[in-house]
Amino acid sequence: MEQPVRFRSTLMCALAIVVVLVAIQGCTLYRSGAQEVSACLQRGASSGAEIGRVYSRSQGPGTEQPASEADPRVLERLRDYIVLALERNPDIEAAEEAARSKVEQIRQVTALPDPFLKMKILPEPVRTAEGDNFFILGVSQKLPVPEKLDRAGRIAFEETRMALQRWQATRLRVIADVKRAYFQLYVVNRSIDVTQANQDLLRGLIDVARSQVAVGRRRQDDVLRAQVERSNLEAELITLRQRHVTLVSRLNQLLDRKPQTEIETPDEFAIRAVDLAVANLLEKALNANPDLRRMEHQIDRDQESLELARLAYWPDFALGLEWMSMASRDAFRPPLNPTTGQRPTVPQMSEDGSDNWAVTFGFSVPIWHDKIKGGIEQATRRLAASRAKYRSTANRIEFAIEDALKRVESQQELARLFKDTIIPQAEQTYRVSQGSYTAGTSDFLYVIDNWRKWLVFTIQYYRSMGELERSVADLEQAIGLSLSEVGE
Repeated sequence: MEQPVRFRSTLMCALAIVVVLVAIQGCTLYRSGAQEVSACLQRGASSGAEIGRVYSRSQGPGTEQPASEADPRVLERLRDYIVLALERNPDIEAAEEAARSKVEQIRQVTALPDPFLKMKILPEPVRTAEGDNFFILGVSQKLPVPEKLDRAGRIAFEETRMALQRWQATRLRVIADVKRAYFQLYVVNRSIDVTQANQDLLRGLIDVARSQVAVGRRRQDDVLRAQVERSNLEAELITLRQRHVTLVSRLNQLLDRKPQTEIETPDEFAIRAVDLAVANLLEKALNANPDLRRMEHQIDRDQESLELARLAYWPDFALGLEWMSMASRDAFRPPLNPTTGQRPTVPQMSEDGSDNWAVTFGFSVPIWHDKIKGGIEQATRRLAASRAKYRSTANRIEFAIEDALKRVESQQELARLFKDTIIPQAEQTYRVSQGSYTAGTSDFLYVIDNWRKWLVFTIQYYRSMGELERSVADLEQAIGLSLSEVGE
């Protein structure tokens, strides 16, 4: 009896050791994933305090400074909106919860399958020397090769990292969307101010035209033409005010606030000075862009999936225990010996009906090689697709950086040209033509044409300022860093 008991104890100890090792391995991966998620989200939560340093602008109206120096008037409002969006935007919250949920997958895939409990009831008991066996209760545990569980855990770990990069990409997108909407609203608000100021200017032109008509020096159609232009400005104001409401609602949507909550934008700010090399930006993007980093983790995940597919050639084992209930019965009474007239002596153990135990062991037989080869081929193709997708993503980001940088440079030049040359010349031309009209040496149509050019150029200047900042937002999103961080 000692040898079967010793064998059974050895198997139980081996099973316990395997279970403990698998549990420790799974806990280690889960702990690493949870720590990485917690650290990443904590850095994101504390990044709001650095928005003033990271999302900075040129200092002072009318002066151009490096982009790493902040304009307090512009920055204070924009920083508050960005911090509020990072705290409240539901897309960011959803991406955060998705990352937290992914890390929980590690514990699931690294755990052993649930034990299997089975019962066998025999309508006709099996008679043995120990008694009648009519009921068997068994429990078995499937034991995959530990490396299979480890590979599955590493796949879940890489998917957790991918979810973190999606969260980071969502944050960058929301920040860029806030900046785009903010500066679009700035353009609309400044266009409204300029248009209203030009309405007042047209009132003066109408008064001048009426005085000229009153003394007989001009015709009535000059007054009518000026009134038409004033009505046209009113129509433009209606469109601009509608656009203002739309942009305010859009920005409040990003901030998770009521649509009608008012947004304050700056009156004036300096033209941003950007002087960066494409090669440097591309190098920064390789390490910072969350889409590229997510694709790197996807490649690692698919590499682990390929290794897991190759492990399908290894069998899975199963260990179990069975308890056989033995019912007691009357002792066997042999018939009388006709020669001696006595009954033979037999053991009486059958009267006890002692229960029996059994240790079961089994393993899978991976003989369907076509299925295994199909899984390996599928994993190989998926890995190749991820690598190709990485190159495609890198090409897309390279284009986005070059395109955004060129737009920044062109809008920067346009803003300077409008501010320093075109608008002053247009205003001077208008003033001269207005004086000539008052003196009776110029046509009113010429005055209106010069006034219209001055108005259009002024609005185009503010549009170029807004487009400059929107292009900067595009550039920062493509890099994965602010321009201040790029320059550090």
